[in-house]
Amino acid sequence: MFLPNSILIPEVARLVSEGKSVTLPLRGHSMRPYLEDARDKGLLVKVTRPLRRGDVILAQTAPQQYALHRIVSIDGDDITMYGDGNFSPEHIKRSDVLAIAQGFYRKGSTHLDSVDTISYKMYWRLWLALRPVRRYLLILWRLKHYPRETVRKIVHKFTVDS
Repeated sequence: MFLPNSILIPEVARLVSEGKSVTLPLRGHSMRPYLEDARDKGLLVKVTRPLRRGDVILAQTAPQQYALHRIVSIDGDDITMYGDGNFSPEHIKRSDVLAIAQGFYRKGSTHLDSVDTISYKMYWRLWLALRPVRRYLLILWRLKHYPRETVRKIVHKFTVDS
């Protein structure tokens, strides 16, 4: 059963604020290549420590719009976050943060990939460092995994822009 985010996420936020952990099936492509639409799940918990660069948070980005993205910078009350597969940042306030990811169930696994492992920390640090060239890496990744869809998008982009 699929519930729209406008119904599902406020309920997730309520449960998390009560101290419960919630396993949320992930939707969308913004966290590619690490997390995949309709395949992976995130274990979300209440934020009980100071937020840090690299944390993956569930936040309200606009009325009835939500995103599970990575923090790239924090300046006082202002937070900048990106989806791993996105090219544009989103700017939110601390008060917009609904939950923090404790880990992910990836590729159909029942084992939680914790955000506290060394391999995960190495991944996100490298991925953030590659931000200037990430666009090209993502195009190559998409060509490998979704060749027809990617070529169609590239052709469309060049025919619309010219």
